[in-house]
Amino acid sequence: MTKRLKIVEPWPALILDESILVVSDLHFGIEEELEAEGIHVPSSLAPKIINFIIKPVKELSLNEVLILGDVKHEFGYPSPSEWISTKKLISSLKELNVKLRVVRGNHDNYIITIFKEFNVELIQPYTIIGDMTFTHGHIPEEELNTTNFIIVGHEHPSIAIRDKLGHIHRFKCLLYGKVDKKTLIVLPSLSPAAYGTDINLNPSSTFLSPFLRNKNISEMTPYAIEPGKGVQKFPKLKYII
Repeated sequence: MTKRLKIVEPWPALILDESILVVSDLHFGIEEELEAEGIHVPSSLAPKIINFIIKPVKELSLNEVLILGDVKHEFGYPSPSEWISTKKLISSLKELNVKLRVVRGNHDNYIITIFKEFNVELIQPYTIIGDMTFTHGHIPEEELNTTNFIIVGHEHPSIAIRDKLGHIHRFKCLLYGKVDKKTLIVLPSLSPAAYGTDINLNPSSTFLSPFLRNKNISEMTPYAIEPGKGVQKFPKLKYII
């Protein structure tokens, strides 16, 4: 993608400067909401999510992880499973001597208590590294005029592809391209259960992120990601919308 920032194939993550893993939207504890809605999740997703971080960190000998918000799913006080999962992730990274920083997301209320216990930096509302801005993505775009290269989460983008039999298949995707003269990267959620916006089917007026809502995203390129299996670059959205 750029010399400094690359997709960590086959994971829904980026690597910055060959040393920092960038991920977004872990949503620890989302299973509890799904169960309440009558959707049964056979086992905790937390071990998978943590593995999506630990495995590339080990394989690439990285020394830092930057999470772009929504570590937990519950808007209010963390549930027991959210506490346990977050502490497990932090402990796993500390064992590897890997630094963790988190940009606060809109779901991360009260999580600072956990981070203070482990001396983890909680950043709000964004951080700038070199010529790039990293944020969760729910703050207004006009607040970020410092750089022209912005990396966000929040939207949970996916693409829906119809096969020859008419069946629709959904894939998490990373979006990359120019929007209003800024270079924008939108990361997918790290959680296997957090599929969000089918960006090739839904109008931009329905998007969550102010960086995408009501914008022309036809020039953006989606990279479909099947965690642990592979990454597939698709044509620009204007050819598949």
